[in-house]
Amino acid sequence: MVNRKTIQVREDKSTTNPSAVAGGGAPLPDAGDLMAVVAHYQGALLRYVGRMLGTTDHEAEDIVQETFVRLHLQVTAKGRQSVRNLTTWLFRTAHNQTIDVFRRRARRIKSAETTAESASLAQEQAADELDALGEVLRREAREVALRELAKLDDQQRQIVLLKIIQGMTLRQVAEVVGISVSLVNYRLNKGLTELARRLQKAGVV
Repeated sequence: MVNRKTIQVREDKSTTNPSAVAGGGAPLPDAGDLMAVVAHYQGALLRYVGRMLGTTDHEAEDIVQETFVRLHLQVTAKGRQSVRNLTTWLFRTAHNQTIDVFRRRARRIKSAETTAESASLAQEQAADELDALGEVLRREAREVALRELAKLDDQQRQIVLLKIIQGMTLRQVAEVVGISVSLVNYRLNKGLTELARRLQKAGVV
C-alpha cells in the first residue's frame, strides 16, 4: 500500500495548459505510473480544489494527495484498465472529496442549504458569454477575474472552473460533478452572468 507521505504535493506556479490536462497536447501518463500522474496533474488539481475551497492550503493539498492515493488503490485492486478516462477520474475524485469538505463545514456551523435548480437556458447565450469571459481571462485582468470568480456561489464556481479554466467539455463537466448536461449548462449560464456583472462593476469589462 502506498504511503500517503511519499506523495509530495506542491503548488505549481506555472500556467497549466487546459488542453493538455483535458487530453490534448503532450501524451497523458499511464494510470499505473503514479509518479508520472502526480507530476502531470498535481498543479491543475491543486488550483481547481483551491479555487473551489477559496484558498490553496493544507486542506487542498490533503484532498489532492488523497486523490492520488485512491488512484493507486484503484489500479492495484482492479487494474489500470478500470480507469477509463484518467483526467475525468482524477477531477471527479477530487471534486467529490471537496464536496465532502463543504458538507463537513456545513455540519460544524449547523447550517443547511437547500438548492433547487431546473431547466436549461439558451446555450447560445452561454457560449457568447463564455467567449467574452475567456478573452478577459487571457488579458492582463486575469487576476481580477479570478478574484471575482472566487466570490461566486459554490456550485456555479465549480462549473465555471471546470469549463473555463480546465477547458473541459460540458459532458466532461457533467461527469466530474455528477449532474446532467442540461444542469451544467444552467449553472454555467448563471455563473457567467453573475461573473460578468461583477467584472463590469469592477471596471474590467
